[in-house]
Amino acid sequence: MDEDAALFGLVLPEIEQPEEINFEVMKGNWPVLEAFFILDGCAWQYAGMGDLIGLNYQAAQVIWGYAGIKPNKDTFIGLMLFTRTVVNELNKRKDK
Repeated sequence: MDEDAALFGLVLPEIEQPEEINFEVMKGNWPVLEAFFILDGCAWQYAGMGDLIGLNYQAAQVIWGYAGIKPNKDTFIGLMLFTRTVVNELNKRKDK
């Protein structure tokens, strides 16, 4: 990338690499994360002023259908709780 920037006479700033964070996922939570991450940000729902309010579960169903994922009741409830946590954290960061 530095070579590409040099072609335009640019010098890219040094970017500090974030510390690697490893964590474990409890076996029972894996289906929740799988259902969440397969959405890849494609099913978020926003309010009028751009505030993130949650997942569009109708869009999520379409994506899960194409991906062959069929969340059961427990997975869906876990997904709703996980989504609410993610939304709260992302909205906190937006407010800073």
